[in-house]
Amino acid sequence: AARLREALAGTRDAPLAQYRRLDTMLHLTLAELCGSPALAAQYAAVRATLNDLLDCIPLLVRNLEHSQRQHAALVEAVLDGDADGAREIAREHCAGTAALLRGFLT
Repeated sequence: AARLREALAGTRDAPLAQYRRLDTMLHLTLAELCGSPALAAQYAAVRATLNDLLDCIPLLVRNLEHSQRQHAALVEAVLDGDADGAREIAREHCAGTAALLRGFLT
């Protein structure tokens, strides 16, 4: 719980220049804490490629605030053992990122 909350705090307090790296660390921490080394390794590989795409999205305060609310809700769902809630929040988070990418890449 402490490690996850620390990763979340890192994204909340991140200067814009450090945000992507700390966001990656939060997501990687979630993957690592699931207990599957194979999943964590796969996530790290995918995220390395995804970060190139994410760099196409400007770091807009409004988007980051929304993302941070989703991160906080996701962390709380995980810590509460609410798998269904965590899954839904993660889907919404990914769908939002996909929509931003479509908007900025077209």
